Amino acid sequence: MEEVGVNVALIRKRIKSTSMVYETKKVGVRTKTTVAILYMRDIVDPKIVQDVKNKLDDLHIDGAFSATQLEELMEPTKALFPLMGYTGRADFTVNCMLNGRVALIVDGTPAALIAPANLFLLVKAPEDIHFTALAATFGQTLRLLGLSVSLLLPAFFVAILSYHQDQLPYYLLATLGINRLGIPFDVAVEMFIALLFLEILREAGIRLPSAVGSTVTVVGGLILGDAAIRAGSLSPGIVVIGAITQIFGSTLSSLSLAGTISTLRFFLFILSATLGIYGFFLGLFIVLSHLASLRSCGLPYLAPISPPFKDLANALFRLPWP
Repeated sequence: MEEVGVNVALIRKRIKSTSMVYETKKVGVRTKTTVAILYMRDIVDPKIVQDVKNKLDDLHIDGAFSATQLEELMEPTKALFPLMGYTGRADFTVNCMLNGRVALIVDGTPAALIAPANLFLLVKAPEDIHFTALAATFGQTLRLLGLSVSLLLPAFFVAILSYHQDQLPYYLLATLGINRLGIPFDVAVEMFIALLFLEILREAGIRLPSAVGSTVTVVGGLILGDAAIRAGSLSPGIVVIGAITQIFGSTLSSLSLAGTISTLRFFLFILSATLGIYGFFLGLFIVLSHLASLRSCGLPYLAPISPPFKDLANALFRLPWP
């Protein structure tokens, strides 16, 4: 639904407690867009609520049109990662509110912003709350693995194959070398072409209707990969690495996070293609340093991966309901 009153009613239908607070603010000098603020008074940290209200009061714009625009205006930092969650499901919004977060609903937008957000919230899928603890934990572990592999695999492969071939097992190196016979491009150029085509296919799949988009992505990837190998433009190893990267990246439920990972993948790739394994670890250090420096409404972005560790298990896994 796009009407703010209807969206709030969907949440109120699920939370019948009197401790739920519903406040509104007007954003935009010309549009006077209504922004609903929802939170649990006895659960949320008052500092988080005050921080959200202060950021809304500090907005001086002509109009607010979407939740994504509001997120960007409220967190005007040079952060590469999204600092707020974004969901179109009322049940997931309720779950976040019961865990001490604030929900923001913009009138005219069929979605809610969740603040504060950290990396582990963005990795979670809204469907996890409907599965058993074991199944949800397994799925979240796979998504964390998918994020890591999708981000690091192409850069690591290029660094090893371009500068550190002696670190590969002999038979693997021989297989990769035979497959590259007759390829006119360097390994780095091959990987760049493969990643670029896969990103274009992913973007096409997002923009097209869902029934057609998934078909275009899968069939297009198969046809392009097979044609590139037959034409001698790309080696099978590069195509396999590109396919693994794209498949693992598809496990992420947040489109904003997936877009960030795609951007950083090219950043790590360029450093690895230029400096080898040293560039790979330099890029990894830069990414981790950037993550550690981010804060969402005062909450560290990598929380709770720092002392105290009492909430670490709940962040990494979906624990059984009490």
